[in-house]
Amino acid sequence: MTTTVHGVPPSPYVRKVLITLELKGIGYELDPVNPMEKTPEFLAISPMGKIPGFTDDKVTTADSTVICEYLEERYPQNSIFPESLEDRTRARYLDEYGDTKLSEVLGPPLFFERVIKPRVFKEETDEARVQDNIENNIPPVFDYLESTVPAEEFFFGETLSIGDITFGCFFLNARYAKFEVDGSRWPALSAYVNRLLDHAAFQKRAAADHQFFTQPAA
Repeated sequence: MTTTVHGVPPSPYVRKVLITLELKGIGYELDPVNPMEKTPEFLAISPMGKIPGFTDDKVTTADSTVICEYLEERYPQNSIFPESLEDRTRARYLDEYGDTKLSEVLGPPLFFERVIKPRVFKEETDEARVQDNIENNIPPVFDYLESTVPAEEFFFGETLSIGDITFGCFFLNARYAKFEVDGSRWPALSAYVNRLLDHAAFQKRAAADHQFFTQPAA
């Protein structure tokens, strides 16, 4: 069975899996499942109806973190986890923080409002909601990240870890929503995000996203 990712590429959760596959050199096919159309076929893969779903010759599963950890164990080359137990634990926490907290402030009240809502639903952006999020919800998260991100390279050196991948996926969508980290207020975070999004893995996904966004909206 072909390795297949089920979901649309602008989803940060789908993108996390695609980047992991690409970093590990694993061939795959993308099945562009619309997450709002929960067909019986897709629900058989992802019973909670969330993207990404994943199938290959050994497993049928869902959830980006579960998929990435499966890929790491099956294909240990080009590891996205650091070596020590302590660092691997921190990497898992960073992944969870991104999936939970960055999603909370960079997802529905930013990317959804400014990108998905007008493009997919043909509805106006609730800019008041966006500005309230920027002024009140984002700063505490960025204050924490300013004290956490590495001064050079990435969290565990020169290669991307699962934490870096997850963070970059959300910050790339923030860029699509015309939002950048204020470098005068959060200089370390701004520099880190720029390093992430300049990485070849994110440049490749950004090029693929450009093709997606230039197609007529489903």
